[in-house]
Amino acid sequence: MRTTKYITFSALISALSIVILLLGSIVDVLDITAVMITAIFLLIARHEMGAKALGIYFVTGLIAFLVLPNKLISIEYAIIALYPMIKPALDKQSAIVKWLLKLIYILASALGLVLVMKIFTPDSPLYWDAIFALCYVVIFFLYDVLLFRFSMYYGFKLRNKLRIDKFFNQN
Repeated sequence: MRTTKYITFSALISALSIVILLLGSIVDVLDITAVMITAIFLLIARHEMGAKALGIYFVTGLIAFLVLPNKLISIEYAIIALYPMIKPALDKQSAIVKWLLKLIYILASALGLVLVMKIFTPDSPLYWDAIFALCYVVIFFLYDVLLFRFSMYYGFKLRNKLRIDKFFNQN
């Protein structure tokens, strides 16, 4: 019975993520915002299911790549939404190692997004790419704080209000 609940929860999170990614794909300005919102859903799944939530990440990424009209958002999802999956492992490290690894991930993902943007918009000037990368780094640091705060809020308050703990603990 517990396996059925995991599959149901995974399908719900994946479907909700696809709908939000579709909205972000339709409205181009909201693409990274939609990806970050879906990553919060992955954080909830990671909190409830542990490492099994990687399946949701892969399934949602594959469906997004196959279904969405804008393929850029599925690539952004692959780069940005991986972070909530690895964040608990990073947070277990010492402070210096943790922030060094986070900085490496943020800079590598910014570089990856700039390279992908260059493929999709090759005529954009270089200074726009630099501005995008700088804004992305700042937003990602704020996103890291948001993930931490939301994880605490979810674990202590929201999980009990939504009764997700009772959903998984019932026989």
